[in-house]
Amino acid sequence: MTKPMSGWLQMEYMSELVPYAVHYLLDGVRQHFFKLAVGFSDVEAIQSASAHAYPESRLKMPRPASLESARNNAQQMGITKIRWNEAI
Repeated sequence: MTKPMSGWLQMEYMSELVPYAVHYLLDGVRQHFFKLAVGFSDVEAIQSASAHAYPESRLKMPRPASLESARNNAQQMGITKIRWNEAI
């Protein structure tokens, strides 16, 4: 059984989570969602967009070797114009 975090530790941990907004086109249709994360990158935004676009798919985007390969994988899935920013 895991011991629950004390109040101040839980608040400190939660304060590290930052809301991010991810925007993309799926077959030309605008999509967006929000995600809480400690840090974020272009590759994570692409992987998150693919999971958002196809939540029930057994086909998951493989961990790409580079940003360019992540973009290519997303484009093959119909996901383009991926943008993200820290949500306020």
